[in-house]
Amino acid sequence: MSRPVHALVLPPGQRLYQALEDALAGGGAAICPLSPGLPRPALDAALAALRPAQVITAGGAEPYGRPVPADDGTAVLIATSGSTGTPKIVELSADALRHSAGATLRRLGAAAGARWLCCLPTSHIAGVQVLVRSLVAGTAPVIHERFDPAAVAGCGGCHLAVVPTQLRRLVDAGADLSKFPAILLGGAAAPGGLVAAARARGGRIIITYGMSETSGGCVYDGVPLDGVSADVAADGRIRLA
Repeated sequence: MSRPVHALVLPPGQRLYQALEDALAGGGAAICPLSPGLPRPALDAALAALRPAQVITAGGAEPYGRPVPADDGTAVLIATSGSTGTPKIVELSADALRHSAGATLRRLGAAAGARWLCCLPTSHIAGVQVLVRSLVAGTAPVIHERFDPAAVAGCGGCHLAVVPTQLRRLVDAGADLSKFPAILLGGAAAPGGLVAAARARGGRIIITYGMSETSGGCVYDGVPLDGVSADVAADGRIRLA
């Protein structure tokens, strides 16, 4: 069995969130979020590799050539950066995404109804997973199309996921980080002193490690999430299952 793939060239927002919800429920097409800020040659290359049934933009939906469907179990496709190899598109199932989100909520001790703020690009797995955690928690996410330290600081009470440059900007802006129940930090290694500075401002900082293939962060503060095993092989490679 297979299902169509829709490329969503959309900023973070309700339209993308609804498409994600439909994809996870199995009632809609599988989705591949792509940044609307991509230069045209890069976007064309991504679409040529993906070959979706439709390309959905702020202006509407258009069919795209000869589509290649995804496996019926696929809900979300994520284009990787190729940081350790050739860029590729990773297919993720609804079960994998929900399991990751549920494991995160349990690790954080997030109560039912916990709210999440999405201020990460939804063309990457970290942004998508903020939205999935909201779905699993049964809440509507707060979505910011762009990162603004003052706007983020005003959303105390929401769980937050950021990369080091965003956390640095929050610290430099003097944000009261104690207002956030938890702040997940990932995407890159944090510069020296940043985590300590954020914790000094009251932040409950959890350092995460993961990748697109693992539905995002799968090791928190050095401890694998439920259902995840991690080891380091003799050659130094990290082994995940």
